[in-house]
Amino acid sequence: MNTDNLYQTAELRPFIPAIFELQNRIAGIEKYREPLGFELAESYETEEQLFHDLFSQKAFAFKVSNEREECWDILIETFSQFAARSTDLTFAAKGNSPERLQAISRWLLLLCDWNQTGIVNTTKH
Repeated sequence: MNTDNLYQTAELRPFIPAIFELQNRIAGIEKYREPLGFELAESYETEEQLFHDLFSQKAFAFKVSNEREECWDILIETFSQFAARSTDLTFAAKGNSPERLQAISRWLLLLCDWNQTGIVNTTKH
């Protein structure tokens, strides 16, 4: 996706920081499971469409664990950080609980720059 299109639509601009952070958090997962890489459509017309696609990343449907039975938490660290300290990764299509999905949704919304100040909240949970 080319974020230049998002800069042209005021309604979508607040999502740009969330897109960059989500790309960063998921980066590298495609080396282990290609279909889990970050994906967005080429363009969007509404914030609802964009948020739906951000929230529907395939990586959210998988529980990723390592040889020490630690689980990757996208809210805490990037996939690359987790993979770097792991020698064996397991991908289980387990989905997430409603509570976990709500936490991810809140996190994505917090990453957005609703005031369009250029100051982004990248607080780790």
